[in-house]
Amino acid sequence: PRLLDARGRSGVHGTRTMTYVVTDACIGVKGEACMEVCPEFCIFSEPDDDMSFIDPNRCTDCGACMAACVVQAIYPAWDVPRGSVEFIALNEYWFKHKTGVRRRVRELAAAAGQWLPDPVEPSRG
Repeated sequence: PRLLDARGRSGVHGTRTMTYVVTDACIGVKGEACMEVCPEFCIFSEPDDDMSFIDPNRCTDCGACMAACVVQAIYPAWDVPRGSVEFIALNEYWFKHKTGVRRRVRELAAAAGQWLPDPVEPSRG
């Protein structure tokens, strides 16, 4: 499929552009219904994450995740709500810069007044 970003452009800076995007509605939820229906196993979340992320290199644009999302957090990149456009980049960058994306997700949640539990510190024993 032809991949487009939120502005309808194909390919950004030589990278594959997101097809489906997990947005802010997923923060603090991390539902698994989308992961269970994804035929390419391209939706990820680690214990340190406050939401799930779609791998742009594995997503085949089937849309099964969007239909399965119980909080309606997943959109095609071209249809992401205006207030959630930053999540297009956050989904892509999580696979390269997890720490920075995790920090930014927490900042966005705080700015929206959403409480999240403190991140778990690794044990030093």
